[in-house]
Amino acid sequence: MNKEIEYQCQELSCQSTYHSTVNFCPFCGVKQTAIKVKIISPVLTVPHVDRTMSLPMSEQVWTSASEVKEDNAPKELLFSNPVFWEEAQKQFNKNIADSVSNAYCDCVTFGVLVRNGRKALGVDLRRVESIVSLALQRLNVVNEKGLLDELDALLHTFTDIEKRLDKKSRVDALQSVCKPRFGAMKGVDFEVAERFINDFCRKNSVMQRSGIWGWKIL
Repeated sequence: MNKEIEYQCQELSCQSTYHSTVNFCPFCGVKQTAIKVKIISPVLTVPHVDRTMSLPMSEQVWTSASEVKEDNAPKELLFSNPVFWEEAQKQFNKNIADSVSNAYCDCVTFGVLVRNGRKALGVDLRRVESIVSLALQRLNVVNEKGLLDELDALLHTFTDIEKRLDKKSRVDALQSVCKPRFGAMKGVDFEVAERFINDFCRKNSVMQRSGIWGWKIL
């Protein structure tokens, strides 16, 4: 590729250009103690491509994203086009709605949806989880995993210092996830939440009330 070279005046207030080196700028008169070179590349023009011609590999170009075959092209290429991405996400949201029953998405179903989403959308785990959670929220579906994550954080707040979970804190934790959220008909199943709390306490060596005065890990 041909390049055109220009020389630029070193004076910031001038910065005039000329085609050969000079000792003094012909425009501002400042002595040139350093040479500032400016390289100009010509504008790249794409020649007309005759679709009936067979071009060498080095000269072949993509003429439009719509010509990419979805079956063969990598997802990075497909989803760089907003049209492909929007269509794939629309189909995935439909899959989410079809996979949920009784307005309740348990942890197992959530995991299946995330795996399907990574395969269908080709994005990282956290982004897929956010897409699934947002879709469930819009459908007013209970997101069991999301609520249990909240419960886990709340239990850490109650127990990280003293390693004890009293009855009031336990009831507060259960109510926080078992009561219906806005737009939902119910919250996390009570038995699921209770089992989660007991597992949390065993895992983190948190004691609970046992009898009238005693404390132990249940």
